[in-house]
Amino acid sequence: MSHTVDLMRALGPGPVDRLWEAEKTGWRCFVMGHHRSAYRHGSRLRAAWQRGYDAASRSADPAALML
Repeated sequence: MSHTVDLMRALGPGPVDRLWEAEKTGWRCFVMGHHRSAYRHGSRLRAAWQRGYDAASRSADPAALML
């Protein structure tokens, strides 16, 4: 039995995790000096953005460690 793997499919982009992307955006906003989120107040995306922003604010070198 021959088993083949389509490398282009395996190495292609995976599903997008919107919460992780929002958290990375919060970190980047801190580094770039943007202090306001575009996400709706009370939303899960806003909370993820805030987690990223807060984590960057606690970091010793947020630019070097940017996600």
